Amino acid sequence: MTGRPVGRPRDPALDVAIRQAALALLAEGGLEACALDEVARRAGVGKATIYRRWPSKDDLVRDAFEGPDPELVPTEDAGSLVEDCRRLLLTLGAALRSPRARAWRRTVPALGPDSPLAGSLPIGPVEVWNDAVLEMLDRARRRGEVADDGLHPLVVQSACSTVMARWFTDPDGDEAGERVLVEQLLSVLISPHVPS
Repeated sequence: MTGRPVGRPRDPALDVAIRQAALALLAEGGLEACALDEVARRAGVGKATIYRRWPSKDDLVRDAFEGPDPELVPTEDAGSLVEDCRRLLLTLGAALRSPRARAWRRTVPALGPDSPLAGSLPIGPVEVWNDAVLEMLDRARRRGEVADDGLHPLVVQSACSTVMARWFTDPDGDEAGERVLVEQLLSVLISPHVPS
């Protein structure tokens, strides 16, 4: 005979609701705002439900930052360097508006060196963006849009950095303003290097 499990099976939907509530609170006010009582209230669960899944708030915060990331770089070739750059910058902007990115902005920069969370939370996808820039430029060279030495990767990376800087300095910036910024960056930094 096999023993029957004791108690109700764990509901994965509750795990998702708790993580989402934690991220929302982190995005609003960082670690101080992410009190477990408030996480439980937002998720519509008892505090004991959280402790059955995560032994501490730090464990919940680490887990909330795990999981599938928003799309960080477009994977399809748009057919031109300007359009590839446009898609990359807009995708980057959308990723920075995600709940996880907003939570990161309020939480990670404020961690002190003695925090148990220091070093265990994501540091950001800079390498992914840099790789995407190199791939875009390589495609543009193969298409004959730019010469081998015609556009340094730092030019495109600086456009990415400007989108990131806007995220740090204007956390309430909207998508419309971001589109204006992207078009300005394309006009000033990218289009002059691409023959019309």
